[in-house]
Amino acid sequence: MFSFLDHNPTRISAFILGMILVVPWQVQGLLTQGIFLFFASLLLTFSLMPLIIDFAKHIDALDYPDARRVHAIPTPRIGGLAVIIAVNITLFFNFNYSLEFKGVVISALIVGLLSLWDDIKELSAKIKLAGQLAAVAVLIYCDVTIQFAPDTWWGNGLEYALTVFWVIGITNAFNFLDGINGLAASLAAVTCFLMGMLAWHTGQPYMLFLCLALAGAAAGFLPDNARYNSQARSFLGDVGSTYLGWVMASVAVLGDWSGDGAIKAYAAPLLIFSVMIFDMIYTTVSRIARGDVHNFREWIEYVGKDHLHHRLMDLGCTQAQAVVIIVGFSTLMGLAALALVKSSMISVWLLLGQALVFYALLSFFMLRIHKVK
Repeated sequence: MFSFLDHNPTRISAFILGMILVVPWQVQGLLTQGIFLFFASLLLTFSLMPLIIDFAKHIDALDYPDARRVHAIPTPRIGGLAVIIAVNITLFFNFNYSLEFKGVVISALIVGLLSLWDDIKELSAKIKLAGQLAAVAVLIYCDVTIQFAPDTWWGNGLEYALTVFWVIGITNAFNFLDGINGLAASLAAVTCFLMGMLAWHTGQPYMLFLCLALAGAAAGFLPDNARYNSQARSFLGDVGSTYLGWVMASVAVLGDWSGDGAIKAYAAPLLIFSVMIFDMIYTTVSRIARGDVHNFREWIEYVGKDHLHHRLMDLGCTQAQAVVIIVGFSTLMGLAALALVKSSMISVWLLLGQALVFYALLSFFMLRIHKVK
């Protein structure tokens, strides 16, 4: 066990350099500090992957081939555990834990550990939903909530309900996109980088550091997963995809993206997350229309080849090309989000309208692909 690391000086060197970079350095500039944390988290994830791969084989946490999977050999499916460890090492050395920040970290660990259990033993949809509700209750207790309504019982109740809907919805939407090599980790890296730039743009240093640490961890996972000419060494698994999705969704709630009203405050995160939101809405509506899904349990357990990346591959795209296109869509929306923050309200509405037109056209082409197929 752990023989990969014993004979791989590159991984050992990466771990040593990562631990050097993770120690707080008195460097000039917030962005420079964030870049240090990005590379620290990246190197730690990369160096830990052989240990996680061997551990997965030891406990038989493997994804076995079947009719609906594209890989040909059993593949470790808890690679996201390296992401969680690397991110939390980075946080431990570099962050002051406010109540809200504790809520994000603790709730994400709850979801991550529950998903690790699911990857090993396969939990029911009810248990997974109960765990996510418990985790979002921790967020709400720590005052990480969407805030826009009057400070009344009904206003607070509405904010709590929308927080539950947003965090659990984004987490599962991101998890649904983890269908081909490199997609989820690439999308997480780009999304977190864009959120980091948004935090830098709005003067939120700790949000910048957190987002770049997440982006680095996701990028550090890619060498063992985004492999298109050979078998992936590991999959992110639910442990990785739900953890990353949960933290990203929580960051969107926690951050102060604008002081000019609720629409402008939450428009930027909506644009950055719009690709995964679109995919979730489109596939859900399609499955209900086809009669494939009738309740929440069927929705969360349904596995089909009707996501955006599947549609692109139906057009003849390779896995790598599908990843590049989807990440390109996300980057396009993210750049609009960065432009939106300092813009007038008329510009905000125009940028949101542009996004709606884009996704309407994308829906049209996805429907045409389905009919041709």
